[in-house]
Amino acid sequence: MSKGRKTVRDPVCGMAVAPGQHALVHLQMEFAFCSEHCRAHFLAHPHLYIGYPGVPAARQQGKSVLKRRRLQLSRPLSAEGASIVEAVLRELMGVVQVSVAGEVIEISYDLLQVSADDIEVALTAAGVRLGQGWTERLQRACTHQVEEWEIEGLEVIPPRRSDRR
Repeated sequence: MSKGRKTVRDPVCGMAVAPGQHALVHLQMEFAFCSEHCRAHFLAHPHLYIGYPGVPAARQQGKSVLKRRRLQLSRPLSAEGASIVEAVLRELMGVVQVSVAGEVIEISYDLLQVSADDIEVALTAAGVRLGQGWTERLQRACTHQVEEWEIEGLEVIPPRRSDRR
């Protein structure tokens, strides 16, 4: 950004960004994002990040939804592999803590910025294979669904207008 250029806040992560960066118009309002990741999160649940007049969204209230997950790998990682996995996960917006030991990854993250699904996609892209047993797959699927319900429950709804006078 050039010196003196105005910045705006990414509604998902709060970073200062250039007004046209990963921009979109939603409800006739312009928004800019630090990354396609934040833009996609916003598009999936815009009223988690922006409210309605008189009804602030969870993010506008400064809320975070911290989650702690334990992911089982299909095989242990080498020390070098564990270091790479930690670096990949720490690059994700919203990841608070990562620990890799043997066949287990423990991760803490803010659900308003990153989901278990996002984490698994990043791990897969890094070449990590998660546990393939039916119990591990079922547990991950349930986690994804529960997180989606939780996010949907946090999204603000428009205030009701009373037709009565």
